[in-house]
This record gives sequence, structure tokens and C-alpha cells, in this order.
Amino acid sequence: MPRRRFLPQYVTSFADRHGKARLRFRRKGFDSYYFKSVLGTEEFRVEYHACQNPSEGRTISTPITRATPGTIDELVERYYVPPTRLGPSAVTQAKVRAVIESFRHGRGDRRVSEVRFDHLDAIIAKKHKKSSVKTASGVRQTGGVHAARKLRKELIRLFDFAMKLKLCDRNPAVETSEVRTTLAERTGGFHCWTEEEIAQFRAHHHLGTRERLGMELLLWTDQRRSDVVKMGRAQIKDGRLPVRQEKTGKFLWLPVAPQLNEAIIAMSPTDTSQFCFLMTRRNKPFTKESFGNFFRKACTAAGLPHCSAHGLRKATLRRMAELEMANKTMKSVSGQTRDDTLAGYTATANQRTLADSAIDTLSKWEKSNLGSAVRHQSANND
Repeated sequence: MPRRRFLPQYVTSFADRHGKARLRFRRKGFDSYYFKSVLGTEEFRVEYHACQNPSEGRTISTPITRATPGTIDELVERYYVPPTRLGPSAVTQAKVRAVIESFRHGRGDRRVSEVRFDHLDAIIAKKHKKSSVKTASGVRQTGGVHAARKLRKELIRLFDFAMKLKLCDRNPAVETSEVRTTLAERTGGFHCWTEEEIAQFRAHHHLGTRERLGMELLLWTDQRRSDVVKMGRAQIKDGRLPVRQEKTGKFLWLPVAPQLNEAIIAMSPTDTSQFCFLMTRRNKPFTKESFGNFFRKACTAAGLPHCSAHGLRKATLRRMAELEMANKTMKSVSGQTRDDTLAGYTATANQRTLADSAIDTLSKWEKSNLGSAVRHQSANND
């Protein structure tokens, strides 16, 4: 840290509670501010100018305030360091941070040691109820059984960390009731496409359309929309597409199925690019959000308003389950690592098909094994 006499006017240096050197702007009549950038850089100059000239309307990061020791605010701030504690990828970290922030909102000044399991039970129960909120893009649904389960899961992890910090002597989140689904909620999440619905979509959106290519990409790669929008011709090597999953960070090589290759070849060069198969009408790559909206409209146009992009991911796994592929084989395509997660996707596999196969296998086994044993026993009796 440079010596004090070299610091700009109204800027002071100090050591925070972790012993890290920090710079702070303090001037009477102005908001105080803790600098993010290194002294002497262009970024520092911009921050300093914004501190000195608030009337210009420039916004800088909200000034850092010290959390009161022992409070939920302090717990959360320490929990965020390092960010990888929240998850392996930036996407997962952002989702977990949103869950924790929703819990912290309005409760940050409460002491961790005073949080009881019944307090958390009430918070989780409130999250369980679905509600509508207005956003800039319209009205969206929040809450529900999955949101409540996610909140409980993250609270257990958060208060486990609080115990390690000696902020509490027990984990109140562990004592909360498990979130159970009601009969009305047992819908299985996103609708899994049936073979009839896949055929109906293909009949409406012919080869050569962006809608058809989007459907075939989702179906034959079994990836999330966030990964599908990044796929392009230039990436294909030896008939395979490389995928670095945005959510998990896992790397996969996926073979290009003949059906998918047919959909790619049928596209006009103006509708695709070397780097992205899926392009907007303005010749720009889709974002995962814009593609989700685009594909939802395509489903509605095909008479399938209840279908979605994620439902095709479930359909691919359903197909593999009905063909009795091993879990390891299915996970090599989907990128999932846990069998219980995979089970949620394959639950819609055709029960009749699987049952027919099971009984047929048992019948053949009995005839080939027990039948010979019975014949052997009869020969001995004679």
C-alpha cells in the first residue's frame, strides 16, 4: 500500500478485519465509498471521479458496510467467500446466491444464535406457496415445492457453516420438516414429450426451419437450452459436438445423430452461422432466455402449448430408459452424475413397455433354467 501522502484527497487507507489493506473515500456531505480497484489504475480513477461528482448521475457499487458480528448479514457475507462454496459454475452460484439473498432480505440484522427451527419452518412454508409477481417482462410465478426444497437445502448448508464459525451450537435448518408434495403438485415437473407430440411438432415445422433445427438439437444432444444455443458447425470434429455444460462445467463429446445432421444440412446459410446453429431474425445468436421464448411459441404454433424445451431433455432420457440402457450410458449423454437426479427424468418411461420386457425376460429365464432342472428331476425319478 502506498504511503499516506501519495493518496488522493479524501482517500484514506486502513486494514479490514481480515488484515487486508483497503482504500476508503470519506468527505463531509458525500457518501462514503470503499474502492474495488487498485490505486493508480484507470478503474480507480473512474471510481474516484464518481465519488467526487455524484451529481453527474454516475452509479458505482453500493458502499460496503460492516455487518454486525454474529448476525445473519455477517454469516452470509463470510459464506460467500470463496464463491465456489455456492457451486461449481457461475450459473449455479448465481442461483444459490439468489436463494440465500431471498432468505436474508429483511432478516440480516438478526442474530444467528437466536434463529429457531420453527422460524425457518414458517419461512419455508411461505416459500412453498406459489405466488405471482410483476416484472419488467410480465408476470411470473414464484415459490412452489421445488423452490421450498431448494431453500431448505441451502439453509442446511448455510447453518452448517455457521456452526463451524461458532455462531450457533446447532443447525436449526436440519430440524425443520421435510417439504412434501401435495396430490395437486405431483405433476412431475416439466412435461415429458411423447412420441406422438414429437411427430406432431415435426409435421408442423418442416426441415429447413429454425424451429425444427432447435427441436432436433434439443432432442439429439439432450442438453439444456443454455448449451444448445452455443453449438455451431465449426465445433463439429470427427462427427461429434463438444459441450462444456454451463450449469455444471462438465465436458462432453456428443455424436451427431443422422436425424440431427439432416436438420443441420437442410438449413439456409442465412439462418445459421459457423459458430451458432441457431440465429435470430437479426442474425445474432440466441440467448438462453430468448431461445426459450422462441421455442415456446414454436410449440404453441404446433398445437403443443404444454410442451417446452426442457421437456425434450426428459424425452431423450425416457427413450433411453425404455430401451433399458444402463444409468451410466444415459449419464454419458445427459452429463448428470447422480442416479437420484436421473430417476426424476426417467420416471415417465413407458411402464407397459418396461413391464412387458421384464415379464418376457423372466419367462424366458424360467423356461431355460427351471425347465431343464425339472426335466433333470423327472429323469432321476424314473
